[in-house]
Amino acid sequence: MIVKIKYLLLSFIIASTLCAQKKLTYNNKGELSKQDYQALLKTKKYQALSAFDTVSVKPLLIYAIYIKDKKSGILDDSAKEITPSIYDNIDGLNTSYTTSMFGFHENYRVKIGEKYGLISNTGKSILPVKYDYINSEEKKSIKERVRKEVIQDSIVIANLGNEELFFSPQGEQLKNKPQTSDNSATREPDYTQKPISKPKKETTQFGDIVQNLNNGFAIVQAKVENKYYYQGLVELATNKLVLPIQYEYIIPQQNDRLIVIKSKKYNLYSKKGELLLKETYDGISDYGKTFRIQKGNKTAIFDKDLNQKTDFIFDSNSFGSSDQYMAEVKIDNKAGVIDSDGKVIIPFIYDKTEAYFNKNSSGFAFFKVVLNGKKGILSAKGERLTEIIYDEIVPEYGIEEPSLYGDVTIPTDHDYDAKENKYFIITKNKKFGLLDNNFKPLIDTKYDEIKKSFHPNFIIVGKKKTKIELSLLNIQTKTEILPYEYAYFKYLGGSYFMMYKYSTMGVCSLEGKIIIPMQPYKDLSDRYYFNNIYSGLQSITGMKSNYLIDYQQSIVNLLPTK
Repeated sequence: MIVKIKYLLLSFIIASTLCAQKKLTYNNKGELSKQDYQALLKTKKYQALSAFDTVSVKPLLIYAIYIKDKKSGILDDSAKEITPSIYDNIDGLNTSYTTSMFGFHENYRVKIGEKYGLISNTGKSILPVKYDYINSEEKKSIKERVRKEVIQDSIVIANLGNEELFFSPQGEQLKNKPQTSDNSATREPDYTQKPISKPKKETTQFGDIVQNLNNGFAIVQAKVENKYYYQGLVELATNKLVLPIQYEYIIPQQNDRLIVIKSKKYNLYSKKGELLLKETYDGISDYGKTFRIQKGNKTAIFDKDLNQKTDFIFDSNSFGSSDQYMAEVKIDNKAGVIDSDGKVIIPFIYDKTEAYFNKNSSGFAFFKVVLNGKKGILSAKGERLTEIIYDEIVPEYGIEEPSLYGDVTIPTDHDYDAKENKYFIITKNKKFGLLDNNFKPLIDTKYDEIKKSFHPNFIIVGKKKTKIELSLLNIQTKTEILPYEYAYFKYLGGSYFMMYKYSTMGVCSLEGKIIIPMQPYKDLSDRYYFNNIYSGLQSITGMKSNYLIDYQQSIVNLLPTK
């Protein structure tokens, strides 16, 4: 009884405040307290209410959207109704509907049924709700906006049947569409101009220039003995042939060096024609700080001064992911990692190494290694970050969301962002679990399936009965929010998951509350979509549903009641 009296007293106080048109009290998100919210809805007979947000600074206007009898209206922060609740949709209140990052519309597009109208930001009718569509063009571009202000709409375009009608922002009909200040005149291309002729091929007395090296030298090509084309090097200033026309290819490198290939043998020359290696080899590759030089089936590392840093011990054609400092490679088919001097960073004892790269900076993040069929993680310095005991270990950062329609998605490959990655999915003895971002156990390996949910605090977990059935697990609390009876989940956005079970589909909140009950669906075109309507007001829509949900979890089904 005391609680009821207190609530009635609070409702009376709120009602008195509304009558006096005093400002409502809300937090920095524009949200009323739960008590004030409930009292306002009770007093005004609203079904739901968005948070309050600034829609103009000159004058200062702070509005919310209220829902009454399944229709939308605008409410200010003293609880005054700016418009009646007659609209099915109100566009333009927040800045996300503008082309300017910091701008506000002076007029709002409104919708009743399938028809559109226009009202001012004070609720005045500008155009009646009878048009098939309404759009506005703005006077100023986003580059000119450096502070918050009202967006100056220069022209309103309304479509009615086959007609396109033009209005001023005040609703005055115009005869013609005026030019806006941002639209520059466009010029038709002049098709009478003759096409630009191709530049003539540069040539020397020794042959045609294939590549000008921009250091006074050029690679030239000529047919030898009327049979095959070969390449050489010419000094252009003196027209001197530095390297004879006898090489299949000449490949310019750093520091004015040239890799030359003749009869499938490789060597290095300077631009002056000096031979830099005493013998020819089966392959030469330039890798930033080093040369990889191949002899038979083995490769050695040479530095940029052509000092040999290792013996010919690395399996040729086994070099994997590399940067200028490190490289994956094999010795006698065993995988490891070396630095640019050939020093062993990860020993050659593994069946395989698999590099992951720092996404926003150069270099390796870590290496996944395989030993006797088991996997683990080593740091870029070769330190062991996990035990090598897992059947699989995958960072969630690299997992792409599969398409509902079975389309192929493009994976992020082996990019890795330590700040963005939330966990690693591991499997051990056919059971799934998680490691945290520091490679420590987070969820025990006890599930028959784990999938990324694409909400950072949740994963999809599965247990096998006659078949695998799914639930949602809150990683932070380590609790399952739904029973194991679902076939698929998709994170919609905000606080909601779409879920499938036995040819039915519904929506739940992050607390496991069923927002939209499970209903039969024919195909994936029946799926639900999430949208932020306004601050603190969201929608979940589908072929057979249209729900509004506010920040206090009031839910309004906008479809007609059967």
